[in-house]
Amino acid sequence: MPSPVGHALAGLMVGLAMRPVTLGTLPLGTLGTVRTLGTLACAAVLPDIDFLWGRHNMETHSLGAAAIAGLGVLAWTRGRNPRLALAVTLAWASHVLFDWLGSDDTAPLGVMALWPVSSAFYFADAYVFEAISRRYWLPNFLTHNAWAVAKELLILGPPLLALTAFRSRARRRCRHPGTASRPRA
Repeated sequence: MPSPVGHALAGLMVGLAMRPVTLGTLPLGTLGTVRTLGTLACAAVLPDIDFLWGRHNMETHSLGAAAIAGLGVLAWTRGRNPRLALAVTLAWASHVLFDWLGSDDTAPLGVMALWPVSSAFYFADAYVFEAISRRYWLPNFLTHNAWAVAKELLILGPPLLALTAFRSRARRRCRHPGTASRPRA
């Protein structure tokens, strides 16, 4: 299961991918502001709140919970920001995806991805992400978790940087349409 760092990076990628390319500054609350990107990073980490009541990888780690989070945002904004609601849903769902792709060393293995339709646990056996150890008493606790976070940065950093560069280039083209390369005659 990825660390909060990996999950937050996924939320940022969702925000950057869904950010509209517009002229001028974006009004507060639209996709693309630092505040909104922070909200999406938090939405991608929030399913781990279930640690508080001892049901990790259960209901909050599901597509049903992602839909509920999106509907909550839609209600909060009184239907004025469906794009943000969709982004929160996707950021939350990225947590489910990443935990499904990660290694797990605590039973039950996997995530309850299809709750409330099914309470079965799903596990990809892909081991893309390392399991974050919560066994602080073990001698390799710090080194293992440092390696796990470094691996997340190595996996997620390049796509995040590429997406940031792509979105930045698109905004520059939108701001200065005459600077785009013209076809030769």
